[in-house]
Amino acid sequence: MRFTKILFNVPILAVLLFALSGCVWLRLLEAKNQLADFDRNVRVSIDEGYFHLDFLNPVLLSEDFRYLTKLHPSRIEKLPAGYRWSVDFRQMDTGDRPGRTIIFRMTFNQENKLSGWDFSPVFLELAPATFLEASIRSLGKGKVDEGRRQLKVAAGDLPKLAAAPPNRKRILEVLGPPAEESTKDGMKVYTYRFEAEAAPVEVGQDYEKRRVAVAKLYFNPVTDDLIRMSSRFVGLKLAIDYRKLTQLASPG
Repeated sequence: MRFTKILFNVPILAVLLFALSGCVWLRLLEAKNQLADFDRNVRVSIDEGYFHLDFLNPVLLSEDFRYLTKLHPSRIEKLPAGYRWSVDFRQMDTGDRPGRTIIFRMTFNQENKLSGWDFSPVFLELAPATFLEASIRSLGKGKVDEGRRQLKVAAGDLPKLAAAPPNRKRILEVLGPPAEESTKDGMKVYTYRFEAEAAPVEVGQDYEKRRVAVAKLYFNPVTDDLIRMSSRFVGLKLAIDYRKLTQLASPG
C-alpha cells in the first residue's frame, strides 16, 4: 500500500489524501470513465431542494467511503432496495446564532454499491446546481496520469455557462457572518468552518481533526460576486472557479 494523492485539477476538485489500495483506485478510475459518457451513466435531478446524482451503473462500494474518509456515517437509513448514509456537517463559530448544516447523502443498493449521491440545499448556495453538474461532467474529459495518480482537465474542455455565480449578500443571508474575514490578491475572503457529526473509525487526535471541514469563499470586492469557492469536507475537496465556467468573467 502506497501513499498517493488523487487530484482532479478542474473547476471542481476532488482530492483524496489517503493510502489507497489498488482495488479502491481501480474503482475510482472506473467511476471516472463512466463520467465520460455522462448521460448514459448518470441521471441528474432536484428533489426536495437536494441536487441528486443517480448512478445507473454503480461501481464504488460503501466500505470505500469508510476507508477513504475514516469516518462512520452520521446515520444509516434502510430503504426498500438498499440503504442510505448521511454525513452531517454542522456550522461552527456562530456565537449565539444557530448554525446551518451541510448534508451529503449516499444511497447504496443491495450489493453495497453507490447508486446515488445528494448535495443538500445549503451546499447548493455555495455551488449552485448548474455549476455543480457542469463541473462533475467535466471530470469525464480528464486525462489520467496513472503514475502520479492524477486526473487533469484541459481548460478548453471546460463548459461555459451563462448562469450568474452566487452573491455575497445571499451567502450572508444563509450562513451569517464568517468565522474569519480577510483579503487575498484583492479579493474578499470569507472562511466558514463545519464539524462532521460522525464518529471516526479509530480513536485518536488525528481522526478527530478530520471531522473539521473548511469552506473558503473569494468575492469580487466591487460586484460582490463569488469568484471562487474552495472547500474540504473530510477527504473530499470541492472547489469551483466561477470565472472559468461563466461566459463573462467577473471584473477584477
